[in-house]
Amino acid sequence: MSEPHIRVSARGLVRRGDELLVAREPRSDANPPYHYPLGGGVQFGEHSEEALHREFEEELGVSLSNVTHFETYEAVFTFGGRRHHEIWRVYEAVIDEAWPYERDEFPGYEPEHDERIACVWKSSADFRDEDDPETLYPEALVADL
Repeated sequence: MSEPHIRVSARGLVRRGDELLVAREPRSDANPPYHYPLGGGVQFGEHSEEALHREFEEELGVSLSNVTHFETYEAVFTFGGRRHHEIWRVYEAVIDEAWPYERDEFPGYEPEHDERIACVWKSSADFRDEDDPETLYPEALVADL
């Protein structure tokens, strides 16, 4: 088991009108379904904006432009029975290629874990629904949308 550490992640806030491009994690026995902006871990010596470009290239094979810092979030939480500490650098960005905007959902690929990612466009209102909101991580992002 690895030593406890702070995980720094770069995430992209890509919009299509009122919709956000997010990864969808399906329900499992241990966890309800949830969503998160695409992106991933920042490597040592790498600026978070560089990591964002690298992650979108790795996961979707696309390039980003108009990248601007949106907000930084920090959370300490328990997930899967383990305590985690994460810092999320969230950037607004535009995908240069047209195809992601033309599809309502499509697969991405996470090479670090050798797994497919379900990428979907979700209305930001889905995460603010007072009766049955869908989960978006980091949770503090919802108030800023």
